[in-house]
Amino acid sequence: MKQLRRLLCLALLALAGCGGPEPEATVEPVALVSLATAVTADMPVLIRGYGSVEFDPSSKHTLNAEIEARVLELLANAGDTVEKDQVIVRLVPSTAGDTEVSRARRDATNAQATAERTRRLRSDGLASNADVEAADNAARDLLEQAASLEARSGNILTLRAPVGGVVDGLLAEPGDLIAPGTSIVRLASPEAIQARIGIEVEDAPQLHAGDPVNLQSLDNSNTRVVTALRLVDTRIDPATRMAAAVVDIPAGAGFLAGEAVRADITAGTRASAVVVPRAAVFEDETGSYLFAAQGDTAELKQVETGLTNGDNTEILAGIAAGDTIIVEGAATLADGMKIRTAEVPAHD
Repeated sequence: MKQLRRLLCLALLALAGCGGPEPEATVEPVALVSLATAVTADMPVLIRGYGSVEFDPSSKHTLNAEIEARVLELLANAGDTVEKDQVIVRLVPSTAGDTEVSRARRDATNAQATAERTRRLRSDGLASNADVEAADNAARDLLEQAASLEARSGNILTLRAPVGGVVDGLLAEPGDLIAPGTSIVRLASPEAIQARIGIEVEDAPQLHAGDPVNLQSLDNSNTRVVTALRLVDTRIDPATRMAAAVVDIPAGAGFLAGEAVRADITAGTRASAVVVPRAAVFEDETGSYLFAAQGDTAELKQVETGLTNGDNTEILAGIAAGDTIIVEGAATLADGMKIRTAEVPAHD
């Protein structure tokens, strides 16, 4: 009997050993995240555009030929810095130029004769003092013009820089025959510069002269300035199909003509906007979404976004100010996933 009991015990132990270890329980993943709170803040309305620095057209000067002449020599190149009164162009008067001087002298002589005749008519009561004054002024102007042309009709004519500046353009070449009044050289002041920024046509009505502008060079990251919008040019550029914003650049700001720039123009402020970190917001084919923290669980929220400026995004619908938002770690989350935040080390 005892032997039978021992056999039964051994059989039961053998059966128990064939079952193997019990299965381990499934461990639910927990994501490590960082949190932020949706807040209410005033959101600046920024319009970003790109463009380049140019010389202010109102500060440019031109050197013109007063009589018909041929360009003998150009003594500066485009981009050169020149001093006031520096000789830039040497000209040789043409035969037609000499004829023009003779015509100017003849016109001045005729004007003097007219003025004398008008004075005699006044003595006879046939002309007024105003008539005499007008005739004298006309004669004086023509005399001065003739004298100026004669002074410039020597063997060699020189054109000098009226101000110090930069040669912005050469509009003729040696050997060219220049008509009277034709511009030969264009000068600009290196301190009188502006930025012309391309903007979308639909953004133009939001902008006004005086709006603050944060201007930054794309060629030199250290060059930036806070300035103001001078005007909005609503003419459409045929090449870019964009309007333009003209931005003042203060003297000494470090920008150079031709430099590429980026402008952030503040067109207004969206008051009391619900704002979250930009990194918390994602987009897919269903629209914009983020994850809110509900205790130790991530909850997916479909949201409607508004402005995005810098590191912040405005939320128009889907969450409210005070809601806890998941920022870091949100990209790997799924709706309903467990979360935990990084432990903060204790301080002594």
